[in-house]
This record gives sequence, C-alpha cells and structure tokens, in this order.
Amino acid sequence: MNANYFTAKGLWIERKRNREGPPITYTVWKPNTSRGFVNTKQALKFIAWPSSTPTGDALREWFNSFKEKDATAQSTDLDAERVKAEGFGPEAHEQEPNEETRMIT
Repeated sequence: MNANYFTAKGLWIERKRNREGPPITYTVWKPNTSRGFVNTKQALKFIAWPSSTPTGDALREWFNSFKEKDATAQSTDLDAERVKAEGFGPEAHEQEPNEETRMIT
C-alpha cells in the first residue's frame, strides 16, 4: 500500500493505493473534520479551496500528477487462459471436482 501526502495550512491529504477495495482512496483532514473519498472531484468539493490561490493551484496540480498512474491502475481483467495455465484453484480446472466421485448409499 503506497501513500502520498499533500499538506497546506489547515489541510492534510493522504492518497493511498489499496490492494483490496477501491484502488485509490483519499483521506482529507480539515480543521475539526475529516472524510474519505474515492475520486478527486468529491474531494475538491469538500476541500473548497479556491483555484485562484497558489495553494489551490498546487493542490489541483498534485491531484493531476496521478492521472496517468490512476488510468493504468483501473484495468486489471482476469485472463482465463493464464489462469488455466498457471492457476491452481477450482477456476483453473475445466471439470467439476466432484464429477468422478462415488456416492455411498
């Protein structure tokens, strides 16, 4: 789990890349409150820092610096052929494991 941080006067943001759940989460701390977000649009709305200030520009630049990384992190499809070749779970076998068992009556 990787984490990146952004700090400003009265504001602290932690960006985490998760192994399970949403791939990217943001935790935003403002004075007397904090919230978690999964996208930057909602986080910017909660932060409510104007873009016309140097800190607002730096904040938006920080969010935009991860756009390329986030776009590649979203697509992790399951490759069925690779699972059959390398996998060991039930999804790697074509037949049902209980097909060749005998039932005792």
